[in-house]
Amino acid sequence: MSPRQPTHGPGDASATAQRPAARPDRPSPSRRGRHLPPALYCLLVVGVFAGVILTSAAVGVWQTSGRTAAGGAAVTLDGASTAEIKGWMAVGDVAAAFGVPLPAILDTFALDPATPPSTAIKDLESDVFSVTALRDWLDLQQAAAT
Repeated sequence: MSPRQPTHGPGDASATAQRPAARPDRPSPSRRGRHLPPALYCLLVVGVFAGVILTSAAVGVWQTSGRTAAGGAAVTLDGASTAEIKGWMAVGDVAAAFGVPLPAILDTFALDPATPPSTAIKDLESDVFSVTALRDWLDLQQAAAT
């Protein structure tokens, strides 16, 4: 027999005694530590997203509404451009900023004449009135005035 040939046959019991059987419930030693448990992975992903949001908010660059600028100053209408009109703004503030009487806006869009000036534009939206329609109408009013 050559020195490279095993001394036992394929059915020999000593062959299985030398090599322990693989256990399916445990990863092999070479793969241990390479995978995160799914719960830890999910926690890590959520933690990274929350960390980015909280850090941005603490620095002052995260904003969720258009009511304040990035520096924290309140957004106010100056009447320079209709693009700055937002749905949360009061209809009375829009009328004052663009120099248009509030009754003219209410009459043009067939809104209730008893609408308070503090009503948000988004609360008045209908088939006839929207922020876009108001912007277009104010653009026409500014063009006619010049």
